[in-house]
Amino acid sequence: MKKNIPVKAFLFILALVAISEQTLSQRKKKYNLVTDFGARADDKTDCYPAFVRAAAVLSKAGGGVLVIPKGRYYIASYKIHGGDAKNTIDDIVFRNCTDLEIIGNNSIIRVNGNFSRKSGYSVQGLSYKYSFNNTVCPFVFSNCRNTVLKNIILYGEVDKMRNDDKVVEGMSYGVCIYDNAGDTSNNITLQNITAHHFAADGFLIRSNGKKHTVINCKAYNNARQGLSIVKGKEILVYRSDFDSTGKTGNYGFHWPAAGIDIENEFNPGDVDNVVIRRCQLRNNRGFQIVTTLASHNVLIDSCFIKDQDNGYEGGLNGVGMYSLNSTLSNCIIFGSIQVDIADQGYRGEKIQSIRNNIIYSGQRAIISSDFNRPVNIMGNIIVMLPNPVETYFPYIQNVNCRFNDNIVVLHPDRIKNGPPKVTSLVQYVKEGVNNFWLLNKNDLPKVWLKGYHYYYAAFTDTKLLGNQFFPVNEFTQEMKIPEKRFVTDMQQDKIVSNPLFSSFRQTYFDARLLGQADLIRKYTAGIVAAAK
Repeated sequence: MKKNIPVKAFLFILALVAISEQTLSQRKKKYNLVTDFGARADDKTDCYPAFVRAAAVLSKAGGGVLVIPKGRYYIASYKIHGGDAKNTIDDIVFRNCTDLEIIGNNSIIRVNGNFSRKSGYSVQGLSYKYSFNNTVCPFVFSNCRNTVLKNIILYGEVDKMRNDDKVVEGMSYGVCIYDNAGDTSNNITLQNITAHHFAADGFLIRSNGKKHTVINCKAYNNARQGLSIVKGKEILVYRSDFDSTGKTGNYGFHWPAAGIDIENEFNPGDVDNVVIRRCQLRNNRGFQIVTTLASHNVLIDSCFIKDQDNGYEGGLNGVGMYSLNSTLSNCIIFGSIQVDIADQGYRGEKIQSIRNNIIYSGQRAIISSDFNRPVNIMGNIIVMLPNPVETYFPYIQNVNCRFNDNIVVLHPDRIKNGPPKVTSLVQYVKEGVNNFWLLNKNDLPKVWLKGYHYYYAAFTDTKLLGNQFFPVNEFTQEMKIPEKRFVTDMQQDKIVSNPLFSSFRQTYFDARLLGQADLIRKYTAGIVAAAK
């Protein structure tokens, strides 16, 4: 990946955010949702007509400032786009705006979801059904530039909604950047917005343009996604939370049910240069974050990621890292990373990078079995959680994988009751050097059946293998690995005594742990240097 592009985009967008806050309101006419358009902040009056008028006026003016006085607003109307009860209700669309600012003053907008999404029609060849009924999206931006929406809470009432079996999601979003053919939206900032309990996504970005920012936002308990990015370039998501997607109560959920879904649904290159930085992704029913094969240049950096079972779920509930030329770095992860899946075969030289993460897992931690997908897995600290449920830790079978400079630490729970329960697979890889395979404690069982080992690392057909470090004991000494080296009890104790290896109850990103991880990496690098 061109490392400088996401960073430049990140700095550029932050500068634009600061500038926009200082200048927009000074240049454009101000409107008040209550005094100019007749809204009432009483949480019961239908404010849909007021929002529609506001969107129409500002769209016609080509921008301006819309102030939403602090309060609670209700949009009682909802869309019925077909059938006998068809109505003319639609989403609230700000169109063709330049220099638009919407200031929410931390108001709450409640969108009516207290209705039934009944099966209305179907499409030939598809087993699922569509509904005519959907909630109103309160903010849609189409063909807009230099636009800011900030300081607002959006509640979609999916927890009050009913739906027939096999009815898929509809157009039910909190905020949309939505360009049709011929539209180009650039530099739209969504700042300090909470979008929860929508029947589809909290946020959707489908843009023909670039330089969009999601900053200090939250999405939780939405039925399909916290955030979907299906089209757009140079997108920054910063210091935002995406929790509990797919957990809506009786309504249920729609797949993929991810925290963030970066999924190019259009032409090659239409999703490019996406930065996800300092975000929290937790407890989502599907992937916490997934990047699809057709998306390019995604950087996920310094995030806290936790699956819905605190690290014990399988790979399809952790991180799905499928995009090209993409990097997962400096993250704290409770869960597994899925690098490839069977129906997404890839041949080429665009390398994925998984580096310098702390990964806690009671499953396989990292899964790569495509046999051909280029991926560099380097500098990670991979910690087995107590009472693991899998026997492979990690699971790597990939001829285009480099697995270097990683520290893999087994939990003693796995070895207490007999012969080997865990095998680490680093098979057929292009390169595997300078890895440490350690135990969280030194209290190994005294009695073992002859020929069994507490831990087995399989390096079958690794092309370039060197310096695999193990703790000294009679069992590891029997392992037939020519490149095997040993660490002393003192060296192992110095590594695994770090609080990082027992911090199993984390709930947020803690940068101090990354500092501890760096110290551990420096220490093990010294052991490697001495061994050479």
